[in-house]
Amino acid sequence: MVLHNPNNWHWVNKDASAWAKDYFENTLIGTEARDSESGTSVQIDKVLSVDGDVDVSQRKGKVITLFDVKLQLEYSGKTGAGEEVSGTITVPEVAHDTEKNEYVFEISNYSDTAEKQAVRELVRSHLTPQLREKLYGFAGALMEQHGKDIQHTKENDPKYRSSSSEMASSSSSAAPLGGSDKASSLQASQSNTREAVVNTTEIVDSFEFQTTADELYQTFVDPQRVSAFTRSHLETFEPVEGGRFKLFGGNVTGEFLKLAPEEKTVTQKWRLLNWPEGHYSVMTMVFDQGYDATVLRLSWKGVPIGQEEMAKKNFAEYYVRSIKLTFGFGAIL
Repeated sequence: MVLHNPNNWHWVNKDASAWAKDYFENTLIGTEARDSESGTSVQIDKVLSVDGDVDVSQRKGKVITLFDVKLQLEYSGKTGAGEEVSGTITVPEVAHDTEKNEYVFEISNYSDTAEKQAVRELVRSHLTPQLREKLYGFAGALMEQHGKDIQHTKENDPKYRSSSSEMASSSSSAAPLGGSDKASSLQASQSNTREAVVNTTEIVDSFEFQTTADELYQTFVDPQRVSAFTRSHLETFEPVEGGRFKLFGGNVTGEFLKLAPEEKTVTQKWRLLNWPEGHYSVMTMVFDQGYDATVLRLSWKGVPIGQEEMAKKNFAEYYVRSIKLTFGFGAIL
């Protein structure tokens, strides 16, 4: 999906971390090796973790990939005598500037013994060369998957698509197909009012409040409390699943998707007035009760690229800070 960015001039950043985890799982799991002479075998079973950043960025017409992640994989195998062995492979750095021969593989058997060393050696000699090739192909796959839709081209630019649609509609109306001018106009109108596609990213953050999880949950769903910290009359606020809300004079609108008081979780569709028409993000708030405080864990998916910093700033200011000021739930930073 392409963000509106005339002439590809502005800096655009696309977070591809979730895709990267799926890529590594699909590409690395199942990689195997076998020593026919000794009967030793091993294969990758699981991607335990992918820690770091994976971004595709565009500025002044140039697309680049920027990534730096640490991988941990789990393997299992058997010795020639049939003893089962498992362990981990840690790759400390998979980065955009890492050469193929620079990958480091830290191999460790669980509950290691001398007999299990044959599997570890098979990992080193036969499995890691395969992993090296697959890891080196990540940059190309990342660019192929995400590099095309971060720029405007004639194929994906709404401006060009709109012109093409108008030309097609004009040609159709001129052709002797028995259609009325009114029908042709309707087709053109429908073509030009399709929803704009939007490039999005995810915001993950956390905030500490000096109150209980139950109190904090109620603060986000009780109309009187919401009216208090937003300092405004609630034109629409229906705290039930499927219920709608309109806050801050209509600048924020949305719908409650999940209200789980036992789990202390609120999930809602959420949009700002100036976002592309019809586009909603999905905001999930989990209120995690600690010993003497509650942590609000925020997962905010579908935020338009280019809007994420403003969205984070507004949430911190108009939700977090305002709630602390209004109800005395913690220090004001």
